[in-house]
Amino acid sequence: MRQKITEQTYLRIELAREQLEVALSLFLDKASYAAAITLAGAAEEIFGMALKRSGKASMLDWKLEQTNVTYPFLHGKPINRKKFIDQENKTRNALKHFNSSDDESITLDLEYSAWWMLVRACENASRLGITVERVDDFNEYFYSSVLGYGEGGHWY
Repeated sequence: MRQKITEQTYLRIELAREQLEVALSLFLDKASYAAAITLAGAAEEIFGMALKRSGKASMLDWKLEQTNVTYPFLHGKPINRKKFIDQENKTRNALKHFNSSDDESITLDLEYSAWWMLVRACENASRLGITVERVDDFNEYFYSSVLGYGEGGHWY
């Protein structure tokens, strides 16, 4: 029997930070939006749990809370938490799971989904006070390319 010589103890937060940094690089280098989504999604989930354990809201919880401000007026009832989270994680879950009833192909906007998963993961990291490499590059890209704020992310 092979001895486990490389087994070590890791901090989940540090592994999540590493996953997010790799996801940012994959996204910014346009190497793989799908891998960026799954890595950022894993980091986002770990960071979200750490926030919950410390009594703080994750980006996903904040978004649900903000959505629930107007949703009941439009639909007559509060939004279903599970359905909301399933919708927010639709692309990530489609990349992670393939059930016998699923089609072999799927139509997705991977770049769009990667933007928002990275936003959630980066915001959760920020709320935890975690420094993430390339987050400034992503913010500049996001503000200029996605939000259209122009050169350097400035809107003025």
